[in-house]
Amino acid sequence: MNKLVAVVFLLPAVCLAASVVRTLDAPDTNISGLAWGAGTLWALDESSCYAYELDPETGDVQESFYVEHSVCSTYDPAGLAYSDDVLFSSFHSSTSSSYIIFTSPTGSYLGYDCLC
Repeated sequence: MNKLVAVVFLLPAVCLAASVVRTLDAPDTNISGLAWGAGTLWALDESSCYAYELDPETGDVQESFYVEHSVCSTYDPAGLAYSDDVLFSSFHSSTSSSYIIFTSPTGSYLGYDCLC
């Protein structure tokens, strides 16, 4: 498995002369988004469109589910955010609009928004 390196966390650490606390094995081969929420680390894979809930201490996969995206099935996952018990997965296309897919932490599809 590839090593999961959170550049978002690494850059501030380097600027503050902090050290890396731990690295985790990636749950899949093409992680395109990371998020922190509800005390856990979330990862989104670009190839499989699966979201993974990871134990932040061990990196073990707690849950995984396919991110429903039928409105934009030709789009690629590009990012992930977590807020108020909702995962926000961004999907983009090089030739058109982007979409945000709303999913519960258990994998239930909650809707989408088009960034037209």
